Amino acid sequence: MNEINNISNEFIIYGDFNIDYIKDSSRKNSLDSILASFNLFATVKFPTRIFKDTSTQIDNIYANIHKFDFSEYPVINDLSDHDAQIITVTDISISTPKQTFSLTRKIDSNTIKNFVYLLSCENWKNVFMEEDVNIIYNNFINTYIRIFYTSFPLVKIKNSQNLKPWLTKGIKISFLNKRRLYLKYRNSNNPTFKTHYKRYCQILSKVITTAKRLHYNKLISQFDNKHKTTWDIIKTITNNTKTPHTNIPIHININETPSTNPMDIANAFNAYFTSVTDNLLIKNSSKIEIVNNNDPMTYL
Repeated sequence: MNEINNISNEFIIYGDFNIDYIKDSSRKNSLDSILASFNLFATVKFPTRIFKDTSTQIDNIYANIHKFDFSEYPVINDLSDHDAQIITVTDISISTPKQTFSLTRKIDSNTIKNFVYLLSCENWKNVFMEEDVNIIYNNFINTYIRIFYTSFPLVKIKNSQNLKPWLTKGIKISFLNKRRLYLKYRNSNNPTFKTHYKRYCQILSKVITTAKRLHYNKLISQFDNKHKTTWDIIKTITNNTKTPHTNIPIHININETPSTNPMDIANAFNAYFTSVTDNLLIKNSSKIEIVNNNDPMTYL
């Protein structure tokens, strides 16, 4: 708390504090006293967990934003028996992140046809009339690149990432139906509602699994390198964006001589590993005194 208080003048803390604010207790008063020393106060004034005939308020949002107008409200969901809480702060200035764009070439059936057409119309005179192979190569590359850039122009696209591309409109509607069933189940003692809700959750879970499988199978089938595409999908799903470990030794001793030259270090490793087998054979042959030695320890 001291570190947060030193970093920012206004901040918000939220979470499950496991102290019921509906009931007055010594634990509630102690927490309020501690937070008040940092000018924090509780903002949630409604139950955050409602199930049938019971309700508690153990989730809370604490803030020291006295000079701002704010409002909070619950969001009922069927992911947990705890409702979510949302706080809206008005009259606050936050820098809007700049929209980022990237450039990519427009490649589709029409631009590909135009590319093929321009290649067929090119007479390649500057290629066939030359005799120097270097000039021929440069003229060919320059002509090819000129036609390529003309056929596939750069276009600006907005950088956006769809984290759930498999999420269809039908699944979204099913989520809404699932939430409605959850509210009926939560507010009723009828066991039929519970059975129906649980069954609906199982069916929806299978539908989501099938949608994911179909989406990623289609994605893999579009690329020739199936293994690389599969691993790219796994990294995306697991959010594994770590760069590979590229640290190499700054220096090693080669024949008792320190070396920092990357080429010498690479050659030293190469020479070592390519000669391991020969060195082991020489070492083992010097230990074996009897041709037909049945003791396996002498070969180590």
